This record gives sequence, C-alpha cells and structure tokens, in this order.
Amino acid sequence: MMLRAFLLSLPLTLGACDALPRDASGTTERIERSGMMRVAVLPGTPDAAPALTLLRAYAAHHRARVVQIAVHGEHAPHWLEDGRLDAVVGHFAKASPWMADISLSKAIGRAEPADGKQPVLRIARRNGENALILAIDRAVAEREE
Repeated sequence: MMLRAFLLSLPLTLGACDALPRDASGTTERIERSGMMRVAVLPGTPDAAPALTLLRAYAAHHRARVVQIAVHGEHAPHWLEDGRLDAVVGHFAKASPWMADISLSKAIGRAEPADGKQPVLRIARRNGENALILAIDRAVAEREE
C-alpha cells in the first residue's frame, strides 16, 4: 500500500522539482516579464565592466537588458533588500556587514583576497533569489577558468 502511494505521488514530486532552484521573490520571472534587469553600480567602481558583462549575459539569456539605476551608495543595499534592484556592482569585503542581508559573489577579475576585510569587485544579490544567485556564481566561476 505504501509503495502504491509513493508511486502515485512520484509524478507530482518530480514535477515540483522541475524549476529548481527558484527565486523566493521571483526576480528571474520579473526580469523575464519586464524585459529589464535593474542594476546599480556603486560610485567609485571604475572597474565595473567585467561584472556588467556577466550581468548583461544573464539578462540576455532571459530576453532582457540591463538598466542601470542611479542610487546613492548607502541606499543601494537597502534597495536590493527591498527588491527595487536586482543586483549591485561594487567593491565589497568578504566580511561585509551586509553579508547577513545580501548574497555576495566571489571576487571578479582577481583572486579572492586572503584578508576578508579587503573590498574587491563583486556582485551583490538579494538573499533568497537562489536561481539568480546560482546562475551568477556559475558565470563568475566560468570566467575564472
């Protein structure tokens, strides 16, 4: 009897795994629907080009374009948390005080510094947006190879 119940529930279970990982707040779906990925580049980030290239590739894969949003540096992490931005490009330390609230990529364009307090170019994403986070992390890792 248990085997029969398991076999009957198997298609439903497998169907639910279809689109993993997912974005808790639907960032990828919103990017696809709106045709734009909202990105802020923090002031003082002259080396943002490699990060923007990765984000443009992600957006293009989802039939969208990157739209740069002007925001004061102090407000960018808050806007990211609130869902007004999809990504923030800037120099962040691995041991950033924002680590509890946002997800930071590995260092882009250089090796990860041994000192976790040294800010380097990274892409910040909203916590819980797992599809976006995983896709960008993979793109960063592929760039290093």
